[in-house]
Amino acid sequence: MLKLTHVKFLAVGSMLLLAACSGAQASPIEAPAEVEVVQPAKAGMTANTDETMQEAETVVEEPVAVVEDAVMEEPAAEETMAETKTGKTDTMTEEMVSVETEVVSEEVTTAGEEEAMPVEEIVADQGPTEVQQQLLASLPAKGIPPELSNEVWLNSDPLKLADLHGKVVIVEFWTFGCINCKNVIPSLREWHQEYEDEGLVIIGVHTPEFGYEKDVDNVKAALVSLDVPYAVAIDNDWTAWRDYKKPFNQRYWPSKYFIDKTGQVRHIHIGEGRYDEQEEIIKALLAEQPVS
Repeated sequence: MLKLTHVKFLAVGSMLLLAACSGAQASPIEAPAEVEVVQPAKAGMTANTDETMQEAETVVEEPVAVVEDAVMEEPAAEETMAETKTGKTDTMTEEMVSVETEVVSEEVTTAGEEEAMPVEEIVADQGPTEVQQQLLASLPAKGIPPELSNEVWLNSDPLKLADLHGKVVIVEFWTFGCINCKNVIPSLREWHQEYEDEGLVIIGVHTPEFGYEKDVDNVKAALVSLDVPYAVAIDNDWTAWRDYKKPFNQRYWPSKYFIDKTGQVRHIHIGEGRYDEQEEIIKALLAEQPVS
């Protein structure tokens, strides 16, 4: 009996020992306490379970706090990026405006350079200057000059004064054998070259003083040697001379008649000299805008 009881006792003790060892080895691989404590609390839970739940809540709260911080920081980051973008956009806008301004300036400059050539035409369209107005006021109309009826012309087809209204005309009586006439030719040539495109027409009426000056071939040779580029009317019978003698007392070589755009004689110059003064009269008459 004693042996049997002893054996049973030993058997029970061995089972208890085995159970204790098995529990000590199994605990590390059990599911984490946090998984179980996430479930709703039940009545009769132990204090250890409550503590575990508190730890689990603490663990869960930590990432929430981090998320909240991140959420709070995100708008600040967006504002910073927006400010950065806005700053860049403003800078780009200012640069674009600056570039556009420079382009506009260049276009204005380029337009100004392209329009610099016809300045004289623009000024002429605007009328005479104050100084020219004063000069024109000192040049009263002296009457309509007689029409030129000459049949033979050199350097040009026959011209009629009536067809030249709207232009400034100089009619000059001359002869190639006259030394004073030769001295006047350079100024007439310069005016022809300078102002022809602006509306100046020069007509030389060649009225001979001596017989050899009546020879048209001699006149042609003189035009070449004296470099006369403007129109010349041959007045061998003195018709034009006599026509101008009646209203203007034509008696001299050389004599120049300045005719305005309306066909009125505004100035008469006899002999040489005063070329600058005569050129100012030409420019004033070209700038004058007749009343239609």
